[in-house]
Amino acid sequence: MKRLYSILSFLFLGLLLTRCTKTEELALLPADKILEYKVTNLPNDDVIYGAIDNEANTITVYVPYYYGLLVIDPTIKIANGASLTEEILPVKTDEKNQTYTVKSATGTTRTYSLKIELQSTPTFEAQFYTTSSLILTKGPGTGFPAINGTFMHTNPSLVSIALINQETKVRYKMSTPNSLKVSGSTYQLSYTGTERENRIPSDILAGTYDVEVTNLNHTIILANPLKITYRQPDVYISLLGLNLAKNKDWTIIANLDKVILDPTAVIMTLNGKDYPLIIKSHTRTEMTVSLPADLPTGTFENVQVKFQFKDWTDVVKTELNPSTITES
Repeated sequence: MKRLYSILSFLFLGLLLTRCTKTEELALLPADKILEYKVTNLPNDDVIYGAIDNEANTITVYVPYYYGLLVIDPTIKIANGASLTEEILPVKTDEKNQTYTVKSATGTTRTYSLKIELQSTPTFEAQFYTTSSLILTKGPGTGFPAINGTFMHTNPSLVSIALINQETKVRYKMSTPNSLKVSGSTYQLSYTGTERENRIPSDILAGTYDVEVTNLNHTIILANPLKITYRQPDVYISLLGLNLAKNKDWTIIANLDKVILDPTAVIMTLNGKDYPLIIKSHTRTEMTVSLPADLPTGTFENVQVKFQFKDWTDVVKTELNPSTITES
C-alpha cells in the first residue's frame, strides 16, 4: 500500500510540474491601430481628442462652435512599428472624405474614416443693424448693411449670406463677410473695404429679396427683406489726365456704388468738336470702347467725355489736367 501511495504521489507531482512549466503563446495585439487623435490648433493651449472606434474604424471629432474653426490641425499617435500611408495635414471642418490608413510592421492595414461634428449654438437670431423701415432699399454694387445676431463666435468665414428674389426665387450668393466683431453682448457681421466683392452683386436684377443667413448649422430668413432698385449709372475716370492710344481699346469702369446700365453712346469732345467712340462691349462693372480713326492726336486741355444711357441722364466727365492721345 505504501508503495502504491508513493507511486501515485510521484505521478501527481510530475503532472503538477508539467502544468506549471507549460507556456501558452498569447495572440499578438493588432499593431495597425491609431492610439490617439488630437487637435491642437486651439486657443489657450486647449486640446480636443478624437473618439477612436476600432470596431467601426472611425475617428469622431466634436468641434464646439465657440472655437470658430475652419480647419483642424491634428497630431496622430499610432501603434509601435506602424506607419501612416497619408501625410498628416490640416483638415477642413466640412471635409467628408478624409481617411487614414495604418500599416503595421507585419503588413496588415486598417483604414479609419474621420467624422467631424460641428457642434452648433442652441438657437440663432439675426436682424439688420438698421431697421428704420420695413424694407431696406439698395442698388446693385452698393454696400451691404450690417447684421446683428447671436453668432456666438467671431469667425466670419462660418457665415454665409444669400439674396433670394421673392418672385423668381433666383439666388445671389454674397461673398464671404470679412468682419464679425463683438461689442459688449452684441455680435455684428459686416462687409468692410471698397472691394466690389464686398458689395451687393453688380449683376443683380431689380426686385425684392429675402435675405438668408446661415450661421454654423442654423439657416434663417431675416424679417426685413432687401429691395434692389436701379440708380443713375456712373463711371470712373481719373482726374490726372487721359493717356490713350488710338490702336488700343479703352476700358472704363463703373464708379464705386454704381453700375453701368444700357450705355448708348460715348462722345469725346476735343477743341470744341465731338468724336463718337465705339462701344465694343459692356457689363455692369465696365465697358470697352475704341477710338475712331479721325480722332486727332496730341496733348489736349479740358477734354470732355459724355456718357449716354438708355432712360437715364447723361453723365459728363471733364479732365482738368492735360490729356494725351497717340497713335499707338
